[in-house]
Amino acid sequence: MTTAGEQDALSAAAAKAFAAPFGAIIKLAPEEGAPLWIDGRKTPPVISAKAPKADEENCLWRGRREALVRALSSTRSLEGAYVAGRITVAGDMSVMARLNLEEGR
Repeated sequence: MTTAGEQDALSAAAAKAFAAPFGAIIKLAPEEGAPLWIDGRKTPPVISAKAPKADEENCLWRGRREALVRALSSTRSLEGAYVAGRITVAGDMSVMARLNLEEGR
């Protein structure tokens, strides 16, 4: 079961990481707990516990909640988590190239 604090940690990490629009929708799907959607078509991107209406995500990220939170801390952390297999990414890989994650919190 996911606690409110764990959900808040993922939401907070996403809010900090996705400060700039990237023209797509990403679904963060932790192995434990509810997913989050980041609508990067908006400025600033919108983070929601509900899927944007009538749209499918362009990119799906899966992994343990802690791995997703850590991956969102920087571009290098995201790349490392992906290469190490701590998170998986499915869908439109061009979304990954358009991301400009905020660094250094």
